[in-house]
Amino acid sequence: MRPADDIRSETSWHEKAIAHLSDTFKRDPEVRAVILTGSLADNDVQADFWSDVDLKVILADGAVDRYHATTDWLASFGRVVGLERHTSPLIKTLRVCLEGFRRFDFVFIAESALQVESHLLQPPCRVLWSRLPDLEARIAPSPLMTEAPNVSDSDIERMADAFWFKAAVTITKVARNDLLIGMHLALDLARDCLVLQMMRRDCEAGTTIHRTGGWGNALVAQLILDEAKPSAQRILDLIQWSCETFDELAAALTPHYTPRASYGVTV
Repeated sequence: MRPADDIRSETSWHEKAIAHLSDTFKRDPEVRAVILTGSLADNDVQADFWSDVDLKVILADGAVDRYHATTDWLASFGRVVGLERHTSPLIKTLRVCLEGFRRFDFVFIAESALQVESHLLQPPCRVLWSRLPDLEARIAPSPLMTEAPNVSDSDIERMADAFWFKAAVTITKVARNDLLIGMHLALDLARDCLVLQMMRRDCEAGTTIHRTGGWGNALVAQLILDEAKPSAQRILDLIQWSCETFDELAAALTPHYTPRASYGVTV
């Protein structure tokens, strides 16, 4: 793996990748259009090395799975390091990371789906090329705002029920010297706390889109484990921190939450 400084200095990979992808798709007659979206299509956003390439690709109905179900067509772009696939009734998404930390989000849209739902195309976006003469007219005049989720009391109570049951199981595992499962579950408890903190950030910012970070980093600093080898006591300390932190964060999200650390579940 190359040094991070060498990787970060390469900021021109986006333009080369976009041009290569555009040409690759254009050679396929079943591809109807290719649209650049995301930060690279937004003039108000300063892209950096870590920006991914977001493309919406409109295809003939029978061609969607040919791109979504395999990564063979990406061979000329480099080795695939990791990927995610998602499917919804109207679109299929392929998220890939290639060697060198180059990330791509492909949203494949069947032409028939585009005829049914006009909201699939929204700014910011830039049509790289199109075989559909009316494509520009299908782009919504303004993007849909992604608002913060509405966190209800029942949502928090449901999360709390699962958290505190898991905490009891975790303590039991550590008490029985099963540090393997104990540590696994303890890390999951800490993760639940991070989820609550992300929910708090969404509520405060009024959106689920956060291009840059910073908010909530102080909580992460509390969580960082030292370099000492994990022991039963250190796992129990992590459980204790997670239980106390969960109560604090849950109460911040809803005033009706009743802290449960005093119920006798914690260590």
